[in-house]
Amino acid sequence: MELFYGPVLSRRFGYSLGIDIIPYKVCSYDCIYCQLGSTTKKTVDRKSYIKLDMDQFEKDLTRIIDNNERIDYVTFSGSGEPTLNIDLGKLIRKVKKTTGIPVAVLTNGSLLHRADVLKDIIEADLIKVSMDAPDQKIFEVINKPYPGLHFADLSRGLNMLMKNYRGRIWLEIMMIKGINDSLEAAYDFEALLKSLQKEYIKADLENIHLNTPIRPTETGGLGIPDSKRLEEFRKMLGKKAVIIKDYEISKDRKKDSIMAGDIISLARRRPVTVRDISKSLDININEVIKAIKVLIERNEIRTRMHNNRKYYYV
Repeated sequence: MELFYGPVLSRRFGYSLGIDIIPYKVCSYDCIYCQLGSTTKKTVDRKSYIKLDMDQFEKDLTRIIDNNERIDYVTFSGSGEPTLNIDLGKLIRKVKKTTGIPVAVLTNGSLLHRADVLKDIIEADLIKVSMDAPDQKIFEVINKPYPGLHFADLSRGLNMLMKNYRGRIWLEIMMIKGINDSLEAAYDFEALLKSLQKEYIKADLENIHLNTPIRPTETGGLGIPDSKRLEEFRKMLGKKAVIIKDYEISKDRKKDSIMAGDIISLARRRPVTVRDISKSLDININEVIKAIKVLIERNEIRTRMHNNRKYYYV
């Protein structure tokens, strides 16, 4: 299992070097919008899911950083829920000892109510937490959590994070038409957010991201709320709410050629368009198209249409 992937161009993290510390689709949720497909092992068990050599980890991290002109974040994310790995805290500390690049953790928030998880992620510079539902009913529809996990656990965990963490927090709401985009849901989200920002808060709740399922999923047919509804939601949630749009990052890296392995690495992590690949690898679109054609002929990459866009995946 490869630990590192990228740097990948993200809509919010810029050039992000990913660290994947969970086997493919081992997660506490089985979200209907997940671009990686259905969860293969739904669990809340924390353990060492991968064999780690910390010295080799540090050497590999240093080499990757030295070979890339720009990395904006080192991000724990990838193929499953990173807080399930009991070595997460040790790895965060190792990254921060090795480099001054900010460390981000992307989590579904399901285990934040556990003191051991909170202790492990407390040294990250940025934590992005998914909060797709304002109540138990919607929580079960969208996130399909592990049996015994409740919306109250997520809410309690977020409160614990806000009171104990001194870094930056981004909340993300995946907006799905007909499920969590009603005005009633907006009022419930508003109330929940107000409860998270009471007195004695140490963390910086920097942004509330309203995202939409733009990439294809196994579920298929997930609707995207129209721009008017998204704007209504944004206004109700206040000044920190932001509607996530497509890439708005300028290109500043130069590469002379494209490697098939780079495209496969991107497509293995998530479905990508030609434009995604071009921006992530800073390669001319025409060169990307040529490389993809060869990969398709070799059956090393596949395609599917979603919202009138062609996506490539492995």
